[in-house]
Amino acid sequence: MRVFRVVLVAAIAGTVAIACARWIGPLQLLESGLADRIRLAATTAGASQDDRISIIAIDEPTLARLPYRSPIDRGFLAELVTLVGASGAKAIGLDILFDQPTEPEKDARLADAIQSFPGPVVLAWADARGGMSEQQSAWLAQFGQSSGGTFGYVNLTVDPDGILRRHSTRLPNAAPSSFAAALAGRASPTGARNPWLVAWRLGGADGSPAFQTTPGLVIPLMAANPAVLSGWFKDRIVLIGAVLPQQDRHRTPLSVVESEAEIPGIVIHAQLLAQLLDDRLAPEPPAQLGLALTLALALLAAIIGVQRRHIALKGLAIACLAAGFPAAALVYAFHGGGALPLVAPLLGLMLSGGGALGVDALLAHRERRFVRNAFAHYLAPQLVDALVRHPETLRLGGERRTMSFLFTDIAGFTSLSEAINPEELGKILNEYLDGVSGIIMAHHGVVDKYIGDAVVALFGVPSDDPAHAARAVSCAAAIDTFSEGFRAKYAHVGLGVTRIGVHSGEAIVGNFGGSARFDYTAIGDAMNTAARLEGANKAFGTRLAVSDACLALAAGFLPQPLAVQPIGKIVLKGKTEALAVSTINPAVAAAWLQAYNTAYSLLETAPARARQQLEELGDDSVVQLHLARLDAGETGQRMELTEK
Repeated sequence: MRVFRVVLVAAIAGTVAIACARWIGPLQLLESGLADRIRLAATTAGASQDDRISIIAIDEPTLARLPYRSPIDRGFLAELVTLVGASGAKAIGLDILFDQPTEPEKDARLADAIQSFPGPVVLAWADARGGMSEQQSAWLAQFGQSSGGTFGYVNLTVDPDGILRRHSTRLPNAAPSSFAAALAGRASPTGARNPWLVAWRLGGADGSPAFQTTPGLVIPLMAANPAVLSGWFKDRIVLIGAVLPQQDRHRTPLSVVESEAEIPGIVIHAQLLAQLLDDRLAPEPPAQLGLALTLALALLAAIIGVQRRHIALKGLAIACLAAGFPAAALVYAFHGGGALPLVAPLLGLMLSGGGALGVDALLAHRERRFVRNAFAHYLAPQLVDALVRHPETLRLGGERRTMSFLFTDIAGFTSLSEAINPEELGKILNEYLDGVSGIIMAHHGVVDKYIGDAVVALFGVPSDDPAHAARAVSCAAAIDTFSEGFRAKYAHVGLGVTRIGVHSGEAIVGNFGGSARFDYTAIGDAMNTAARLEGANKAFGTRLAVSDACLALAAGFLPQPLAVQPIGKIVLKGKTEALAVSTINPAVAAAWLQAYNTAYSLLETAPARARQQLEELGDDSVVQLHLARLDAGETGQRMELTEK
């Protein structure tokens, strides 16, 4: 439930942050402005000016030389088209709407100049959405037909804050492609969605503007020297359009770095054209990444907020997270990833962190009650108290850790249960389980489950315990002593021996199950190995089998040395690698154990000598096991079990 509440706080905070960033105007403006600055900061200036595109500006000085300001004198435009064609230019784009007739002779001259141009000429196109009347649209269509020019729409759309950031590949219900697309022969950069984000080109590193721009009035003067004109425009796409203070100007992210707040439309078309010629996408993280980051930061803040730490320390951690994310976003942008959203993730982080701190007291109270109730029947009282004092040591859900496992089972109990009446059987089993459970709790173990007469115990949980292996081995020896005494007490019913398996290893421990019911348990191969060792006692003729991996971890934590008798290097059924296994044999003398160890080591190097020494050790189950193996022609310490 604590984890559920953390996730709930994070989900609510993240959702609210996403909604606020999307629907609240000032936050939208802040997000867009930050993204503009990040993209431009991450944009590298070209080495020099773009040498594929030139702009001929119809500016105020140019208009001052013409007989009238509007419409632009078409005789002058015809001269420009003719001169640019003679210079060897590749294509022309006329960002001027020819929506009405002027002087017939000049209209015809312009149409002839366009038709005579050796390359494609793209004419500006608009419809009613651009304020065109039916009469204007009809004249524009007629001029296009007579001149042979190709149309491209010049509409430029802006975001709600009035800034142009994207460009549409096509307008709904419009036949022509965009002005820049018609010149580039490409509707959009490969892989771009519609509308696509403009990748703004900065000026050259040498200080030159992004595109060569020449006032229109200069072109006829340059024509006096054809070589100059050719050097100026040869093999370039030439855009001709207005560069006037109050006409066709737009705010763009470039307004941040350009000297003017608004950019002429003809320059924007040049930017779009350059991007299409490069087939270049502006780096743009997927929208799903922004959502995921918002929820992830909200979740991290919620996790920090419910930690059992001083509020100042938690506040510092949340502040570091809030400062670190923008820094990481900048690194991401400078490595070509684009501008990550900042407002929604940071807002989600702050809302979630504040919410988590607000419910921390309630969580702490309920968590203490949960820990006490959950473990009161499994752990020694001192461990329950420790968990209540330090609930952060209990991680719900599951975590990987190294721990020890103990499995016990009474041999022949199923047959015994069929031979005696249920009342007596229940009394014996409850007394037995109570005794075994008491021993486990006395050794700081957790009773994982009862499976009939079998008991499964975990050591090293729920709190870290470096002595978990030593506690498991000592507990196994104590259970063996108890169960032998208990078996003698109930000898009249034929109670079988208690077989015990102990192993240490890595497993995942935590609460597993469904939403209505779950158990605190462990899963993993190490736990299965302990269960196999319990069953392997039958093949060994022993009551207790413990892996050497467990004994190695126990070394240094045991209060006194144990009488460890190695059994062999066992390949358990279903495994391929051998596991060194021993038993605890406190009934033998130290001298006997030393003699056995000597004989055991000779199984690898001198089987005959091993047999001779084993025969001198008497009637011990492990000794008899190895003698039987030697009789069957087996040598060495490796044994492969065929049964579980």
